[in-house]
Amino acid sequence: MVRHIVSGSPPTPNGDLHLGHLSGPYAAADIYTRARRLAGDEAMYIIGSDVNQSYVPFKAAELGVDAVAMAKEFDDEISHLFTAMDFSHDGYVRPGDSELHQQIVGDFFLTLYRDGRLETRSEECLYCERCPRYLSDAHVTGTCPHCGNDDCDGNLCEVCARPNAVVDLVEPRCNQCGGRAGRREFTRLVFPLSAYADRLRDYHRQAVFSPQLEALCADLLARGLPDIPVTHPSDWGVPVPVEGFEDQRIFVWAEMLPGYFAEVAETLAARGEDPQTWRTVWDASQVVQFFGWDNGYFHTLLYPALMMAYDSTMRAPHALLTNEFYLLDDDKFSTSRSHAVWGGALIAQVPADVVRFVLAHDRPQFERTNFTFGRFRELVDGELVGRWQAWLGDLFHRLGDTVPDFAPATPSQRGFVAGLATLAADCLDAYTAERFSPPRAARTLRELVTRVREFSAGGGRAALTRPGSPEVLAGIAAEAQAAKLLAQLAFPIMPGFAGRLWSALGCDGPVRLDDLALLSGGTPVGAPGEAFFEPLPTDLEQRVFG
Repeated sequence: MVRHIVSGSPPTPNGDLHLGHLSGPYAAADIYTRARRLAGDEAMYIIGSDVNQSYVPFKAAELGVDAVAMAKEFDDEISHLFTAMDFSHDGYVRPGDSELHQQIVGDFFLTLYRDGRLETRSEECLYCERCPRYLSDAHVTGTCPHCGNDDCDGNLCEVCARPNAVVDLVEPRCNQCGGRAGRREFTRLVFPLSAYADRLRDYHRQAVFSPQLEALCADLLARGLPDIPVTHPSDWGVPVPVEGFEDQRIFVWAEMLPGYFAEVAETLAARGEDPQTWRTVWDASQVVQFFGWDNGYFHTLLYPALMMAYDSTMRAPHALLTNEFYLLDDDKFSTSRSHAVWGGALIAQVPADVVRFVLAHDRPQFERTNFTFGRFRELVDGELVGRWQAWLGDLFHRLGDTVPDFAPATPSQRGFVAGLATLAADCLDAYTAERFSPPRAARTLRELVTRVREFSAGGGRAALTRPGSPEVLAGIAAEAQAAKLLAQLAFPIMPGFAGRLWSALGCDGPVRLDDLALLSGGTPVGAPGEAFFEPLPTDLEQRVFG
């Protein structure tokens, strides 16, 4: 049995989560976690709040509210949404309430400093004399020096995913007063990322990356890696545990790596295990990390290098998997412009399995994909209701109380059942880290339903002329086997639906992949009760937007 640690990049509690957020790392991490558990492995899905981002106090100032109280409210909503989405995460860690987070992050940083991995440097930084404020991250915007994006924040461009030095932003402006940014010298602790270039190349040759991450890393390494300030003058975040830097905070993106370690420790504590064994657990696990494209540089370059600096024997992540942006009506989801479909609003009207299926099917894996309510209806009413439910409803009507005997099956019926193995292998392959693709898995589920509907239609003439014959009953048994396989393969994406279908077919316990045997003739079948899928409300869009 392999042990896995699966992480989703921490959400920032400065607003609700929209479908753009959910379609990326959070749903994907849950699908991967469930797939690993289905395969019989142990998997820990860790997630927690990114509360120390400067975007939190910046948003609170805009709203005129207390930053801590606002963050708690949004963290509550995010945590509730994850539960409503049926994510199998092992708790939602809140750094401000976690002694383990403070301890592990502080110890990690202090180890880097004491081992001489950090350098003290005095450099010019952006500063607003009018506010007055040190400018970085949420507090400054300018034009990206790499791609020309004119809405680039300090430290990272969301569009090209390349880091900036903040001072190299073109025409930077303070986001509080709108004035042109000035400069002032500050002394900070800096991590010499450039010194780890060769070791990072070696790591990249061994790790599993999304294709676009391979291109990003190759480009950044070819250009030369920047050295990264890991402390900033601020009063928000984890204090720097180094004398002389008490008025600074650990760079939140450098905090995130040991924050993952803290999430492992918190999960162990919640399970009644020793949280201080987090390092042993980490090194004994295959770590797979999910994050958005704009987090790519941090996870592929900065974090592996920090791990090398902290302890060169530490096990680096096995796979780093990203996604592109999910669009809404051909435009980027935007919290500030309220151009979004909020996850909580949609999940209040539509079952979680339905939302999960659509997000998996149209996940922006390698290119941007687009959400529209018309597309949503096409996949739900047209596919899940019009095809899946229509077939399953008819199948259970024909099944009656027990599964028929498959033994008298014809060659074509046996060929149909044997052919299901190819679909199963393709779907399971899409759940592996090396070829992870929820869209491919979802399309394979659709293909399974297509094949079984065609198979069922092909037996329709015999069912009319020889109802109740052994061959007709064997055909129904073959369809029941396809339904069982559908439950097994759909479980990572649609766990609620899969569990109901599994139980209705007379299968005991949780959905299991190791039980690929044919359903035995005479197996009692339970009535599924309510339909597996219902048509969407005609006024869904109005309900969601209120």
